[in-house]
Amino acid sequence: MSLSLENSAARLAAIIASSDDAIVSKDLNGYVISWNAAAERMFGWTADEVIGKSITIIIPSDRRSEEDYVLSQIRQGIVVDHFETVRQRKDGSTLNVSVTISPIHAPDGTVIGASKIARDITAQLRMRQAAEEASRLKDEFLATLSHELRTPLNTVLGYAAMLQKGTISTSDWPKAIEVIHRNAQVLTDLVGDILDSSRVVTGKIRLATEQMDLSNLANEAIENIRPSVAAKGLEFDVCIERGIEIVADRDRLRQVMWNLLTNAVKFTPVGGRIEMRAWAQDSSAHIAVRDTGIGVSAAALPHIFKRFWQAESGNSHEHGGLGLGLALAKHLTELHGGSIAAESAGEGKGAEFRVTLPLRMAEVAKTR
Repeated sequence: MSLSLENSAARLAAIIASSDDAIVSKDLNGYVISWNAAAERMFGWTADEVIGKSITIIIPSDRRSEEDYVLSQIRQGIVVDHFETVRQRKDGSTLNVSVTISPIHAPDGTVIGASKIARDITAQLRMRQAAEEASRLKDEFLATLSHELRTPLNTVLGYAAMLQKGTISTSDWPKAIEVIHRNAQVLTDLVGDILDSSRVVTGKIRLATEQMDLSNLANEAIENIRPSVAAKGLEFDVCIERGIEIVADRDRLRQVMWNLLTNAVKFTPVGGRIEMRAWAQDSSAHIAVRDTGIGVSAAALPHIFKRFWQAESGNSHEHGGLGLGLALAKHLTELHGGSIAAESAGEGKGAEFRVTLPLRMAEVAKTR
């Protein structure tokens, strides 16, 4: 062998040895001839353990037919390029790989074997699936948003047109104006939730904290929700301990309580019951909202605070909303140094949401 050929062979061997991709060669019967260091790392078998054995050692039993196809292509001198499949490690675990198999030719052009380059694409597939899931959620969110905006918009436009044309008697004007105002408020709330969700993603929500009476704020939230509770014929049990002093952003904490209470009203059928409690215990302030509504299944419970979860679960058209309220409540609670948790005995058995906030923040504020 000439010096130049020896140098070329040495360079090729160095490239194969240092490659991050598994590089394997096999004969036309599928028996391994060479096995580089990356193949050892990727599949767990050493070269000594694999050379001379069938390549099917790394092929799951339900994919053995793939090897027959590959060998048939190689015998015809055809390259199998970027073939995505699953291969098996020595410990029995599997990984996703992209494989390119090329025929190895003898000097006379005869195909005598195949070289295989395998790349672990598990991380790439995970990213691809995440991107596809994000795209799916985006599409579902836009469909839900369109649905949620269309109903109040149509109501506002309809009543406004009737007022403009004079088809509503003057005695019915107050009712028409009230309907327009109510639906405009729905639109305002939807836009507010979307903007807040965007601020959460970009980290732009900031708290304007102050020393405040949580008990008074809870009572304000209760009075604001009472008309909705009464309109639906729900029983409303309230127990608010007096004088719970904390440091918090009044508007944001009001938003948390409002989201929990409106959810309870929304998902509790006519004649049901809602309870709200607020109390201090040890170093924490607690707010609990319990209902006898539709409940949450054990499978859904871990996902209930995710953005758009309601839309994803398919409940949005039935009950309204974008599935942002609980996600916002969780983020705002955590910004206060607190936590939020949900419990449910299952579908049809109601749910309870409990917010816990640190009382020690008030003690710190008093020392400043």
